[in-house]
Amino acid sequence: YKSPAREKGTKMLKIGGKLWMYTPRTDRKILIAGHLLRQSMMGSDLSYEDMMEDHKLSHSYSATLEGFEDFSGTLCAVLHLVARNKKTTYQTRKAWINQEKRIVLKEERFAKSGKLLKRILLKDYEKIGNRLFPRTMVFLDMLKENTQTTYKFDVIEFDVEIPAKYFSQSILKR
Repeated sequence: YKSPAREKGTKMLKIGGKLWMYTPRTDRKILIAGHLLRQSMMGSDLSYEDMMEDHKLSHSYSATLEGFEDFSGTLCAVLHLVARNKKTTYQTRKAWINQEKRIVLKEERFAKSGKLLKRILLKDYEKIGNRLFPRTMVFLDMLKENTQTTYKFDVIEFDVEIPAKYFSQSILKR
């Protein structure tokens, strides 16, 4: 992390389903697992599980078309997603898709009870290689008032070969 200042130098490493975090403030690395993955990530509006999500939604969810809605001046297809596996963090989601560009503009994530938990706004899409990728993601925890967490990606590269030595806990302290 580059900012905020209190988190500068914090590093994370995901290996399989485990998340390791190094904080320079304590000069320690910690394993974040189990119920801790559902906790707020460093005081933000997303959980460690949200951050670790790396699967294709089409593999984890089945989708049905709910209809069409205007979102920020764009007519979007609204998809209702239902988890294929009961262990999936969010059993249902809704996604607002720009049909022309085939990109997600907004997503909502729900608890098993149907209560809205998270809203994510995806903005500033840029073509990188053959993909459109959002440079800005705004996460809103709907259980908190007047908070949001914005992720801005300065540099994005895909399909880069990363040497195996970087997938080791020892690299975190460097």
